[in-house]
Amino acid sequence: MAIYWTIDSRRRSVELMADGEVSMADAMAFFDAVEGANALSYSKLLDGTRARVAMTPDDVLSIVVRIRGLHALGTMGALAVVATAEQAQRIARLLGAAAVADRPMKLFDDVKQARRWLEAQPPRLP
Repeated sequence: MAIYWTIDSRRRSVELMADGEVSMADAMAFFDAVEGANALSYSKLLDGTRARVAMTPDDVLSIVVRIRGLHALGTMGALAVVATAEQAQRIARLLGAAAVADRPMKLFDDVKQARRWLEAQPPRLP
């Protein structure tokens, strides 16, 4: 697996690090974990600076559908995505699907800035 996450119910936060080739199965396992932990409303920090997307266009479409389905389940927490400009361009469709939710979302190139921004966001309750 190329992604690793920590779900902290006390802090109501999820930290996700992608390292290496990320497949559709990796992404779906993450969504399963967040949904199973009832953590959709938690703030999320995604550090993708060391990731490479290993997905077909059909895989990306499946993930977009899953993201949209999660939005329908309730309140979505703030999302900070850390990525290079090149990475952001490659995953623009996924970022667009995530941005549709009624939640604060911002793209960063520095993890510390992303974390500070997330900590400044008000909690979002389900």
